[in-house]
Formats: sequence, structure tokens, C-alpha cells
Amino acid sequence: MPPTAQRRRRQANAWSGLAAPGWLPQTRRALERLIRQGAGKNLPAVFDFDNTIVCGDIGEATLAVLVRSGVVTPARVPVTLCPPFRVPGGRRITVKPCADLTEYYEAFLAPTAHGNGDTTPLANGYVWAVEIMEGLRPWEVAHATKCAFEMSEPGQRRLIEVTPGKSAYPAPFFYPEMVELLAELLRHRFEVWIISASNVWSVRWMVLHALNPRLRERGLDAGVRADHVVGISTLLVDRRGQLHKDAVLVRGDAAYAALEDEALRAFRLTSRLEFPAPTYSGKVARIWDLIGQRPHLCVGDSPGDHAMMSFSRHRLWIARLEKPAYQLATEELIHKTGPAGWIVQPTRTRGTPGFIGDLALVSQRDKSMPAEIRRAAAAAAQLAEQARRRSRGRRSTKLASP
Repeated sequence: MPPTAQRRRRQANAWSGLAAPGWLPQTRRALERLIRQGAGKNLPAVFDFDNTIVCGDIGEATLAVLVRSGVVTPARVPVTLCPPFRVPGGRRITVKPCADLTEYYEAFLAPTAHGNGDTTPLANGYVWAVEIMEGLRPWEVAHATKCAFEMSEPGQRRLIEVTPGKSAYPAPFFYPEMVELLAELLRHRFEVWIISASNVWSVRWMVLHALNPRLRERGLDAGVRADHVVGISTLLVDRRGQLHKDAVLVRGDAAYAALEDEALRAFRLTSRLEFPAPTYSGKVARIWDLIGQRPHLCVGDSPGDHAMMSFSRHRLWIARLEKPAYQLATEELIHKTGPAGWIVQPTRTRGTPGFIGDLALVSQRDKSMPAEIRRAAAAAAQLAEQARRRSRGRRSTKLASP
């Protein structure tokens, strides 16, 4: 073994492990084992962003700021981007009677008549939230992101109200456990990528200006690279009328990658998407284009992450207890893939938000707790138990080997 590899192996073995209090004990052990075994190998680890690294959705929070401040209004959005339609149940949705554009957005998140037959229900809404920014400069999007994040408070649910009494979105804050995990993966020489269905400029701003400073506080010289942050983007037009792609600009233009104001002011968003759009299986397409191999680890929280998690060797599932349907869908996915490689960590995004280190605290006997939360807690407990049994079975097999 080369001296450098030997040194990294010794460092990994000497590492004291994950210390943040919110990890389930079995989740902590599984992640520590994964990090020690993969240290120094530059293995790809792919993270979703919204409700995975942060509690909340930075794309929605940014849209809320843009709408609330009057930067994005129905009058400036082309009518072709806002078709009238009927939601399941018969109600007709048009932009004009909506209190603001976020009301139309919420309806457009599940616009088709297919119901459960639509396996990618949120994809149209995700890309629509970026398409309606046509004509804005990336600088305006980044500035709105900064405003949204400044409204957040760690460990607290703080809402960005768009129309009083009508629409509001949480201001995202970072899960300290995820900051710790990202720091240790980078410290142990994993290659970290973030692939999100939010607009790329918001996610990149959050990484460069909020996440990376937190990683430096943990002793890292470098954080997540700008060109390792992927999100939904449109083609960009410069002052000479030339079209550009974010995926190419971020690799070749250092000022643009660093989100410098002058560089971001040099472009405007068009309404034409850059493909493949990183939603659902589109995330797998971006992984293949950019990484060219299966990730060693994928981390996500919603069915929109299922495709890339199925593609990965190991999966960390962030089980949002407010989303019982997501837990049931993930349970079905685990039955298809088999339990090997699955790690589960429950969290809450409402009430007192944050990771849950002891599922006993989410008591099935607490009748004041909404029934759907109790069901989701039970599903998360079952997923975690499956992962624990799988891990124990693997250790027993190793001990029994000659």
C-alpha cells in the first residue's frame, strides 16, 4: 500500500466519529463505517439539497421573495407559461384570480389528470418555478436567495409570507448533522456533489456563501466546489445575444462560478431549459453526464430522489415524518432494491424541526400528535429496523467466514 494511502487509512481509523446529537445510533454507526471504508478513494457522494442538507426548500423560498417583492408578477410572465387547467376534482386554475404566482405554482405541482398514475407529478412545477424567471439576471436570483436565507433561524420554523393569510414558505436552515456529514466526507477524500431540483443559482449561493463557511469552521480548507453544484437552469443570453449553458460556464468562467456580481449581471435567463433537467430520473442523467459512474452514496428525502438512490451503492434516506406517503413509497422501493445499502434517518420539518436521534421520542401513544405523523414515525422506525438487521446480518456473516 502506498505511503499516502497508509496515512489516510490510519487517519480514518483514528477518527472519533460523528458527534452531532441528532443521528439515530444505528445511522451514526453505518455512516461512520461507510466513511472509514471509503476514505481516501475519491468515491462520489451525491446529495439532494432541499429538505436534505437544509430544512426547507431554497428554490421555493427564493420564489417567495421574488414574488413578494414584486420582481416576478403575473404581468411579466408570458401567458404561454401559465396555461389554464383543471386540477383533479374539477377546479379550474388560472393565473388571474390567484392571490399571487405562488398559488398557481402550488396547483401546478400536480397539474395532470393522471393522479397516482403520474410517477413524476412535481416535475412540471419545479421547472415552471425557474422558467417564470425569464428576463431576470442570475444576480437578481442570487440576491433573492440571500434575502430568503437571512430570514431563517437555526432550528426554528420561520415563514416567508407572500400574501398574508394565503401563501408562505419556510426560510431554510442547515441541519447541523448534514454539515457534519459533508465535512467528514470531504475530510476523508470523498468527492461531494449536490444535485437539486431547485434553480442552480440559489443552491450555488447557499453552498458558496452559507455551507462552505460552515465547513471551514470545521477545519476544511476547501468546501464543495461550485461546478459540483447542479440545479435547474435555463439557457442564458449575454449582451451580444449569444446563448450559454450554466454547466459549461461554471467550469470555464471563474468569476461566474464564484457568483461575482458583475459576472452574474452579464446574463439574463431565457425561458428555454438546459437539459437534462435534474428532476426524478433526470438526476441520474446528470450523474451519468458529470460523474460517469454509480455514486458510492446518495442522500435524499423524496420520491424525486428515488431514481438516483436506486442507482447508488449506498443510500441515506432522510425520512420526513410529515410525509407518510414518502415513507410508504420508499418502503416499496426498498422491497424492490433489497435492504442492502440503505440507511435511514428520521427528521421533522414542523413543530420543533430537526433530526430525531431517538424514535421513542415520537411516541405512538401521544394522542396530541397528528395521526399521519405517528404513521410516518412507525414507517421510519420500520425502515431503520430493516437497515439495522441488514447491517447486523452482514457483520454476522463476516464473523462466520473462515
